Amino acid sequence: MKKWFIVFFLFVITLFQSLQTVSAETVEWKERADLPEPRVGASSGVVDGKIYVIGGGTVKPGTYGNQTFVYDPKTNEWTRKADMPTARGGAATVTVDGKIYVMGGMSNDGVVKTVEVYDPKKDTWEKSDDLPFENKVPAYRIYAEAIGKKIYVVAYENSRYATTYSYDLETKKWEKKQKLDYEVTGASTAVIDNKLYILGGREYSSRIVYAYDPEKDIWTKNGRGLTAGYYSALVYKGKILMTGGVNRIQVYDPNGQSFTAVTNPKAPYRIAHSSAIIDDTLYVIGGREETRSSFAGYADSRFKSVMSISLKDLNIPSDAGETPGDSDKGSTTPTEDNSGDSDKEPTTPSEDKPAEDGDALLIVTMVNGLQKEYQLSMKEVNGFLKWYKQRDAGEGPGFYEIDEHDNNKGPFESKKDYVVFKNILMYEVNKYK
Repeated sequence: MKKWFIVFFLFVITLFQSLQTVSAETVEWKERADLPEPRVGASSGVVDGKIYVIGGGTVKPGTYGNQTFVYDPKTNEWTRKADMPTARGGAATVTVDGKIYVMGGMSNDGVVKTVEVYDPKKDTWEKSDDLPFENKVPAYRIYAEAIGKKIYVVAYENSRYATTYSYDLETKKWEKKQKLDYEVTGASTAVIDNKLYILGGREYSSRIVYAYDPEKDIWTKNGRGLTAGYYSALVYKGKILMTGGVNRIQVYDPNGQSFTAVTNPKAPYRIAHSSAIIDDTLYVIGGREETRSSFAGYADSRFKSVMSISLKDLNIPSDAGETPGDSDKGSTTPTEDNSGDSDKEPTTPSEDKPAEDGDALLIVTMVNGLQKEYQLSMKEVNGFLKWYKQRDAGEGPGFYEIDEHDNNKGPFESKKDYVVFKNILMYEVNKYK
């Protein structure tokens, strides 16, 4: 069907998922100088307008590098610096006061608790106090961010909850903080307004966003999340940008507790990469292609590329919970502390009875990037939306049956698709004129 006959039906998206789609298909990515060596799960940081990529998994399975590479966007050149003492990948990394802290991760000898600090001005490494973990924490299950003069570390030491620690950069002491009853692998973290957000990830309950308030020492739910394992999160103009996976950039608004999908067909399709923002330009470095199978912690020789895109050219709304020209916002999950209380159902604005006349094109995008299109009546679309709303609230079956009618039936008498809720990333409803 001709695309110009399709009208994007935004209301249903904001109503049930708080996930909108903004088109940025014409914005071009630029190819930059390749990484000297392929890397996945490397540590990275930005100091004085230069991007540092440290360690990470190499092309040989089970082998990690200790090299320190620095990229200068002005000259488009890579330079090798002093090697990190401990080769490792999947570590937590944070930049504070112009120094890059690499914490934990997997080394060539197994899981480590060591913390090593790189000073770019002196091109030297020094050892800091070890992580205070009681148990071993595997790679990609440890996260770190800096707030004020403290580094906050979230680590999954067991299968029941995450432990939270703070490290005082002035007193050089570790302190145990409030635990988080949540478990996820390959998640992303960022800090906005002195709160630490953990979002995305693969496995377990990865469809929730949590926020940590260091002043109150509490974790609270901050809306619905999405399955996005081994992505990279960056802060840009009060929003959190998540890069990786399929051809889109996810934009999270902590105030509206909502995601916006900024689509771009040429977006780098990869995970376990490094990313950085310098002068309104987003850089995506290394990583490997996302697949349906479990994550492989070693690099792919094809992924040494470095790409960049101007964030000014992308159509990122000023408020990720609101599309320009539309003052209606989607549903939000109320903030609550994580003290063991039962989950509250998300609230949604009141809505009129949905229209059931006419037909529409329902497009369902799965978490692996696969898209399915269905030519349905509005009555059938409303049935899907009703199921999705109930399932999102924890009720109803985990899958939905969609009748494909005469579309691509082939030799069969009938053809039906069974869509699994947990595999849905987003959906669109395009109602015909």
